[in-house]
Amino acid sequence: MDAVQQRTIKAPVEFAGVGLHSGADCRVVVRAAAANAGIFFRSMDSSGPNNLIAASADNVALTDHGTSLSNGEGARVSTVEHLMAALALVGIDNAAIDVFGPETPILDGSAALFVRGLSDVGTRVQSAGRREIVIDEVLSVCDGDRSIIVEPFDGFSLDVAIEFEDCLIGRQSLSLHLDQPCDKARLAKSRTFCRLREVESLRGAGLIRGGSLENSIVVDGDRLLNPDALRDPEEFVLHKGLDLIGDLYLLGAPIRGSIRAAKPGHALNTRFALMLARYYGIALPAQDDSVLRASA
Repeated sequence: MDAVQQRTIKAPVEFAGVGLHSGADCRVVVRAAAANAGIFFRSMDSSGPNNLIAASADNVALTDHGTSLSNGEGARVSTVEHLMAALALVGIDNAAIDVFGPETPILDGSAALFVRGLSDVGTRVQSAGRREIVIDEVLSVCDGDRSIIVEPFDGFSLDVAIEFEDCLIGRQSLSLHLDQPCDKARLAKSRTFCRLREVESLRGAGLIRGGSLENSIVVDGDRLLNPDALRDPEEFVLHKGLDLIGDLYLLGAPIRGSIRAAKPGHALNTRFALMLARYYGIALPAQDDSVLRASA
């Protein structure tokens, strides 16, 4: 019975570190929330009238090298995808996340430390049944040679393919079953990455100011610049899968189906999530004081 019930965390857990894009000191505190509250963020630095932001595809504001959410009333939190992926991998349905700073901390560039922290405090079963998005027909979004397709499947499988022909990354593809702990662990520990030739332009655009070899994989042509080896031979494509899992958890429920993604990225991921939300009639969760009372 526990497997079909909603879950939240047993106790608050805190994560702190540099923000990947802002370079600022950032901190998040993940707290329990009541059944059916969903996942929502509180921008603790917001000066607007409402600092609550539901973790929803409807609230996606930016997708430039990360996923940013806004409530339309001045509150925004950025780079939420790794924490959202960790919540999905641990199986947490309801959580209130206080964000101090403009974005969530990048930590080591993966979701592993988020997963470890959430797992260490543990989860508790709640009274309401867990919602699932059960795929009942083939659906897709495409943008040139990039696509995400989902079809019916009794479980959750993920096939991802990427292509970076001009560097060490090359072409990679893999298949994962998200019901398998070993596949979840491979996803969680995969780190974000970039090419050295992109660094200057990204920083000029106000991005990756907190990026370093401690929280990102950097490749220069066929060379890996990090002092340590890759954590997995397929770490690059695994991380694209991790980002996809995090962005899809903006649906507010796990998917039961089989996903095939070719060259996914945050813009396509969140567009796909919004399409599924519209198709299956998933409403925007509450993002006012009622959700705070529900999570007390």
